[in-house]
Amino acid sequence: MMLKGSVLLLLLSLSMAGHAAQASPGVPTTGLVLWLDADDGASLTLDAQNRVRQWRDKSGQGHHATVDDGAAPPQRLANAVNGHSVLHFSGGSGLLGKSIRSGKGPVTVLVVSRRLSEQPEVDPWQRLFSSRPHTALNDNQLPNFAISLQQTSAYGPSVAVLELDDVPIGPFGVGRNAVGSADNFRGDIAEVLVYDRALASLAERQQAFEYLAQKWSVAIPEQANNWTRVGPLGPLPTRSNDHLPLSDQANAGRWMLNAVLSDEFNGSTLDLDRWHVNNGIGNESLGRKPALYKPDNATVSNGHLNIVFRKETLPEKYVKLGFKDYSSAMVRTRERGFYGYYEARAKPMNSAGSSAFWLAWTGMADNATEIDIFEIGGKTKNGALDRSYNMNAHLWATPQSTEHIANGSIWVSPWRLADDFHVYGFDWQPDTLRWYVDGVLVRESKNPYFFFPMEVNFDSEAFWKWFGVVDDADLPSTFEVDYLRMWQRTR
Repeated sequence: MMLKGSVLLLLLSLSMAGHAAQASPGVPTTGLVLWLDADDGASLTLDAQNRVRQWRDKSGQGHHATVDDGAAPPQRLANAVNGHSVLHFSGGSGLLGKSIRSGKGPVTVLVVSRRLSEQPEVDPWQRLFSSRPHTALNDNQLPNFAISLQQTSAYGPSVAVLELDDVPIGPFGVGRNAVGSADNFRGDIAEVLVYDRALASLAERQQAFEYLAQKWSVAIPEQANNWTRVGPLGPLPTRSNDHLPLSDQANAGRWMLNAVLSDEFNGSTLDLDRWHVNNGIGNESLGRKPALYKPDNATVSNGHLNIVFRKETLPEKYVKLGFKDYSSAMVRTRERGFYGYYEARAKPMNSAGSSAFWLAWTGMADNATEIDIFEIGGKTKNGALDRSYNMNAHLWATPQSTEHIANGSIWVSPWRLADDFHVYGFDWQPDTLRWYVDGVLVRESKNPYFFFPMEVNFDSEAFWKWFGVVDDADLPSTFEVDYLRMWQRTR
């Protein structure tokens, strides 16, 4: 995933196999500002050779696209995919449209394309869709953006999806760069959907994919079973009852507090009947080199659990193992939790040392799972990742396989995460995983793997390759947790 200053790109390959034909659920139309459908002959202006002169917008917004080179325009191919027509781009021409939105905001783009075996041997980078309101900038530099393929060989019908925030839309290009004629596409484009908003939920995201998948006779990819918020949180819920999750103050879940896994951290010492502090005993983790986990870096005071990342000289026996100059801490519950709602009010440390709130069970060689409610670098190099709220779910081992499967995404916050306390929640259900910030849903995913109890963990690690090397001037830095509360549904 590429973030600030570059293009966010995800190519979702869709297999033709195993898809049962169903009635189309219909394309979501709210916020649809460009809809180009090659199968709708009424939306195409063709010449006598069946070549496209204009591709009219079906969204009702009048954002039509016109061929840029009359000598080599795309050609309509009838009955090309599942009985539907596509536009065949030769690499010599594309289509151009005028500006859709001059102001900045969110955008979601989905493009169905393919390339036949007789169409390979092309330049590595080609544009499926490009927006370039700032002509002095390349379209791989925000606020310009593009969906680009680095695919030189043939591929079957696929959906490319782009989700961004804080960008204008257009002037735009289809099958080419929005400015200039470089990077023209060689292949077939079937349908283009552009929204001037983010898709609002997993259900809506799946509706869009189901519409395209059923129409173009392809299977819905696994990636369609995940949704992540793009842009600000919007209105926040007001807490009227501390005994309920912030995201469900109406108590729709009929919640019951799990007192064993909950802790307000109101004492002067950590409750060691409830928590284990990693101390290099047995086969437990010593930390991420070069920072060593040490128990004295985990304390309770002022109503908070405090996990400190510090600079210090370490004993020689640990230096020989690769730990040097830095220490941190990890605490984990002695009891394991299962389905329920996990909520912590926390403030990440203001350094490149990580702050993490996660669930894990790695005590068995054939059953190892992890769900990261958050991993945050509070003060990263040039501030590049200071607003990145990282969520992930890892499957490390099962009785059938030791293949590592990771399913994660990033919500980009409008504020620095280390500047203040916020409420972070995670709803673990048998069929669904949901992440919340300040009571607002930021990520939703189907649950294909996580059906085993896990411990709750808070820790800090040295992620030099991810968040950068910590600046010693920022140390010691502290990750503060005001409380941990865990509820279970009673209905």
